[in-house]
Amino acid sequence: MPPLFARNAALEAIFSKTFVAISLINMLGLAGYYAIFVVSTRYLSEVFHASTGTAGLATGIIVIGCLVGRFFTGSIVHRAGYLRVLTCGVLLYLITNASYFFADSLALIFLVRFVSGIAVGMIGTVTGTIVALIVPAQYHGRGIAYFSMSTALALCFGPFIGIALLGSLGYKGIFAIGTGLACLSLALLPLVRVAAQRKHVPHKLTLADFIEPKLIPFSLLVCVTCLAWGNIQAFMGAYAEHFDVVAAASLFFLIYAIAILVSRPWSGKIYDAHGPAVILYPAYVLLTIGLAILWLWPSSITVLAAGALAGLGFGNFQSVAQVSAISMVERERYAQATSTFYIFFDLGLGLAPYLAGTFAPILGYDGIFGANALIVLLCLGWYAVLERTGRLSKRPARGQAVDFSKTKAD
Repeated sequence: MPPLFARNAALEAIFSKTFVAISLINMLGLAGYYAIFVVSTRYLSEVFHASTGTAGLATGIIVIGCLVGRFFTGSIVHRAGYLRVLTCGVLLYLITNASYFFADSLALIFLVRFVSGIAVGMIGTVTGTIVALIVPAQYHGRGIAYFSMSTALALCFGPFIGIALLGSLGYKGIFAIGTGLACLSLALLPLVRVAAQRKHVPHKLTLADFIEPKLIPFSLLVCVTCLAWGNIQAFMGAYAEHFDVVAAASLFFLIYAIAILVSRPWSGKIYDAHGPAVILYPAYVLLTIGLAILWLWPSSITVLAAGALAGLGFGNFQSVAQVSAISMVERERYAQATSTFYIFFDLGLGLAPYLAGTFAPILGYDGIFGANALIVLLCLGWYAVLERTGRLSKRPARGQAVDFSKTKAD
């Protein structure tokens, strides 16, 4: 088949109505999440006069809720169905965003943020699983790469909404935007169609109903790798102020998102043709270089260069690692695989600022990035060991395309 027609066939197989709908649901939900997340600490400090520690805990508790949501969703979807669980997650997210208008105490704010994290975890796990189900296996690399671009866009626009519009709209305006985005997600649900699942057979619950045990070695690697990106998220602002590169740092995440948007379609295509190693080895090297130049040469130019390298490195690591995790299990275990991957992914992001915060006074913000460069190098060796000992699937499964003409809502 000529390349042009092959490329069109891949795009047609990937970009179904359901694929577009769940990508938009993921993007809108995360954009609202990040918009509220970046103003939460300041909101709690100014409105409730919370201490820095309390405000930080209330801000971070949403990550704990997200882990809880992801853990249970892997099992629930097989009992209730993907569409029902996704609907519950979006409704719960809508309710929690609207609840900010009525939460008038720190206790209620803690509760709202925890439940909101559960909703975000449910939505992320279900949408990631649905992508793996509706995209033919031979196009998994490209399909998940395109889907994960919705996360990159949310990471770019969400913080921008929160920071840029806070002065003119105030906190209630940001909460209203988050609620409105959740309403749009709800309106997209009728477009989601998923093939009916096999009837669930009741049995005694075990840990394997919630997570995929065979993915734990690889997921631990993902967790440690995510420490590096978590520290970039947590300390880039402080690093920028310390080294007087605030203007460049304000563009860091924009450059990061652009690098992802440009590279992920190509990395997904390469994965489909050659497997994960061809992408993950360079991704680790690029992320290491990005962290190293932040450590050794703090300047506006290196901050911008590090943003591009992080996008090419960690940005492609995220999507290729996710599809690699899915390729290691049977179709019936996609939900548990997605849940397991993101539990360890979020755990790494959540632990990063707490672990590194202990050493920041000793190493400095640049030293934190240097230490993380060494950690990423160790992860590169760790991945090589997993690959060479046969613990990873080296090539995506083929020939398991979904018959879209027979899909229906579950």
